[in-house]
Amino acid sequence: SRGELVKEKKMKQSNLLIPDLQRMLGEKITEESQRFLVKSGFLGSSQDNQYVFLPLAMRVIENIKNIVTEELEKLSAVEFQLPVQSSLHAEEYLSTLLLKEPENLQNNTSMQLYQIQTALIANQKKAGHFLTNFESTYLDAFSFHETSVSLSENYHRYEQLFGRILARCDLQFQSVIALNKETNQQDTKEIIADSPEGDEHYCASSESDYRAKIEVATRLCSGKKSHASYLPLVKKTFAENIEEAQGQWLKSYFLRAGKQPIVLFLRQEDQLNLAKVTNFFKQKVVQVKPKEIEKYFGQAREMLDVWNLPQEVTYLGDLEVEFLTNTKMIAPHSEQEYYENINPLRDFPNVAFADFCFVKEGDPSPDGQGVLIFKKGVKIGQLYKKNQTLPEEEKATIPFHIGHYQLDLSRLFLMIAQQHRTESGIIWPEEVAPFDLHLIPTDLTDSYQQELVEAVNAMMAEEFQILIDDRNLPLEEKQNEAAFIGCPIEITIGKKAVEGILEVKIRATEAVIEVRKEELVDTLNILFYSAE
Repeated sequence: SRGELVKEKKMKQSNLLIPDLQRMLGEKITEESQRFLVKSGFLGSSQDNQYVFLPLAMRVIENIKNIVTEELEKLSAVEFQLPVQSSLHAEEYLSTLLLKEPENLQNNTSMQLYQIQTALIANQKKAGHFLTNFESTYLDAFSFHETSVSLSENYHRYEQLFGRILARCDLQFQSVIALNKETNQQDTKEIIADSPEGDEHYCASSESDYRAKIEVATRLCSGKKSHASYLPLVKKTFAENIEEAQGQWLKSYFLRAGKQPIVLFLRQEDQLNLAKVTNFFKQKVVQVKPKEIEKYFGQAREMLDVWNLPQEVTYLGDLEVEFLTNTKMIAPHSEQEYYENINPLRDFPNVAFADFCFVKEGDPSPDGQGVLIFKKGVKIGQLYKKNQTLPEEEKATIPFHIGHYQLDLSRLFLMIAQQHRTESGIIWPEEVAPFDLHLIPTDLTDSYQQELVEAVNAMMAEEFQILIDDRNLPLEEKQNEAAFIGCPIEITIGKKAVEGILEVKIRATEAVIEVRKEELVDTLNILFYSAE
């Protein structure tokens, strides 16, 4: 049972640190679920607008850690831990260690290592309306492999593992194709928790499981080979009659990869995606400033002729440009002139076509199923593969492949709260709730209620985590605060205690049932375990 996962299976509410912090921190919070977390005593404030995890929050995070550890044990992963100040350098440390002792990887086997550690994060980006700390509790897991096949198999297992962890946390999330941030990095995916208030933008197919960050998302190319006859290329001047300039238009970009000059053509309505061009060249690509055109392209901007550039210039075109016929383009050297009857396959020398645009909402999904819809969320993790390049002096050492898998457990805690917020408070999912049961006697001086509280404790404490409200407050105030704390089940002991009857409230449905003391164990077992 989950009661075995934490040391304290029952606790008096008066022993918990639940200060009234709303006035201190609440005005700085615009996200509603975090207002609840402050008001109910999960979060507090510290210096520099940082937040503090109070005891209730620590119980939730500890339950999340237990879920993570249970799932990692299924992969035979073993734990290590670097110092906090070095925790973000675990990949470098472990790679160096394995390069010195390659005998640890033999017979195509893999090594699974992980740490759950606080990481100090410089320049932490604020996630939309969500509070941001300069440190966070991370799962940082690694796998090391002799072959790429072994790595791919393990990468898929970790995708499934993350899915199981987040399902147990009852979190709605997406596994989203993302940008590879290093040249030897592959198949990067980000784990994004669904949230209309998040700062991560991604697109999703309306009919399939295609998910991708905006900067790497692709679309189904609509271009088809045309049978129209090519007309002669001509240069014209814009007339006063704007209709002369209507039709399909191209636009040109002047870029460079290092010192390599690039001319790239897009449709007028499309937007250049430099990340895709960078990925195409496997090195950073930037736009050339107008004053540097002559330096890289051999012609001054005012004299620029895209058909008479030096031979070393690389020509690129977006996929949607490839089959256009007799289209138009404003002359790069003058906004008063334009070219007519441009045919990319005829007119662009040695042009390479690929996807170089940002997608637009409503574009066809690249798998041909549905259209792309833009969505928002909060990043809580990532996975990627990496090939290790051996140092020159260690050529005899075997190469290996790395899988890196991360979950931000602090942000996961916040996102569970955000997704499970109601008008009255937060209803924590059963496996991560700070307590299973919130026991609320209405009159602490009533001997029958005292006896029933003790009896419930005796029956339930071995199997469930219990929070007892032992404060001398009005019932309405206790119940309001119980809604903020968010335990799955509230048990109120009132006037019918003399008959051995309790009132059980199921927070998820707000249903209330009366239960006799003798039937309580069976009733709770049905409520907690019938869905398993």
